[in-house]
Amino acid sequence: MSSSFLLSPLAWTWQTAQTVGRGLLDLMYPPRCLGCGARPESAGLPLCPRCLQRMERAPRMAIAARLDRLPAGRGLFDETTTLWVFDKDGTLQAVQHAFKYGNRPQYGVALGRLLGKAYAEKASGPDGVVPIPLHRTRKLERGYNQSRMLGKGVAEVLDCPLRSDLLSRPHPTRSQTNLSREERWKNVHGAFAADAGCANGHWLIVDDVLTTGSTVVAAAQTLSEAGADTLSLATLALARQ
Repeated sequence: MSSSFLLSPLAWTWQTAQTVGRGLLDLMYPPRCLGCGARPESAGLPLCPRCLQRMERAPRMAIAARLDRLPAGRGLFDETTTLWVFDKDGTLQAVQHAFKYGNRPQYGVALGRLLGKAYAEKASGPDGVVPIPLHRTRKLERGYNQSRMLGKGVAEVLDCPLRSDLLSRPHPTRSQTNLSREERWKNVHGAFAADAGCANGHWLIVDDVLTTGSTVVAAAQTLSEAGADTLSLATLALARQ
């Protein structure tokens, strides 16, 4: 038996304790804006209205232009939406780090609502929202899937189902951080799975940060091969390159 399975009960217990502890701390010391330290006016959002307005919005066709650099990504998505440009060492990185690694899954739902509203301004509603899945060992380590939490908020705004069941990640992969474009594609190509014929319809894939697009393209190809009629994409941020 691998060490990851031996450690998983301990990891689950630790993650549960962290979640309970974080909830108690939030009751005693409500979270403040990660941009300026002010008290956010909207429940669940890690940013105050002023800092939200200051966030750099991504150009309308930014994702499509980035995906065109990947041959497999050209023409794969009918519609693409992203909210912000990822500012390394800036406010958005602080938000993403707290959301993804700081045991703040509730941020994802609130941010997902903003992403859902941005998508709704551009396109009609999909048949369902499909978050990029995590491999089970990574999910045990983190305690939750950040893309699923974003997807939950998006699906709520678009009034459609959250279809976490359509796509799985049976094969573990390396972290994409510090990998080149070619290495990222090799790392995730073939990492996802979906049952043939189960994915008929229009599906909106949701992820947190898009860098080269390798992960979302690999996921989209899997859904397309499983019968998806139309695919769209929404990400919280686009990495600056």
